[in-house]
Amino acid sequence: MYTTGMKRATQDVARVAGALGEPSRLAILAALLEGEATVSDLATRLDLAQPRVSTHLARLLAAGLVTRVAMGRHRTYRADAARVKPLLDALYATGPAAVPRPSRQAGRERRRDTPLRRARTCYDHLAGVAGVELLEAMRSRGWLSPGGKSRPAYEVTEGGVRALARRGVDVETARAARRRFATACLDWTERRPHLGGALGAGILDALCGSSHVRRRAKGRDVQIVKPLARWLAG
Repeated sequence: MYTTGMKRATQDVARVAGALGEPSRLAILAALLEGEATVSDLATRLDLAQPRVSTHLARLLAAGLVTRVAMGRHRTYRADAARVKPLLDALYATGPAAVPRPSRQAGRERRRDTPLRRARTCYDHLAGVAGVELLEAMRSRGWLSPGGKSRPAYEVTEGGVRALARRGVDVETARAARRRFATACLDWTERRPHLGGALGAGILDALCGSSHVRRRAKGRDVQIVKPLARWLAG
């Protein structure tokens, strides 16, 4: 007998299947598995118009595959990794046609080695070559260790807490923020992680406060005023 519960379950499966049946939505989910993002960040990463990204996100929200978090004037989106990753893995296993295409804009930024590629903001943390190299340097110094289960993340070591405090980063304030603490955010152009989350935001604020980094009045690219190696060396 086809019960009400079975009907509801079938409808839920159909809703998810419909949400996954578009390459741009697959690309959005893959990007969100790499780290939370705003509509504008997704539009830039995936070379899509913002209204189109918003429409796709609405479909993914209705299917329960992503969640939306309000943070002041900003809204970020996150993928339900425990649910989404097995679905994408299964789709990718069916053949290369299921894999989202890489962004053409990201390739152009790399070929031209633009300021946007070299150093930029990703929501409120440092991205681009500078962000990737900074994360690698902090890990090599033993300030960060791998953490997290459902999504790539980091934890700060005791030595890292002391080192960051000397550089104006309040780790405990970042930990208490109503957002993820320290995420591995896959970089749009470099395809390697930079540091996201509340800790990433705190580090960018400290870099700006010490005049190592300067935000521009317009645009996402930032100016590296002093070598970040000098900030790391203290």
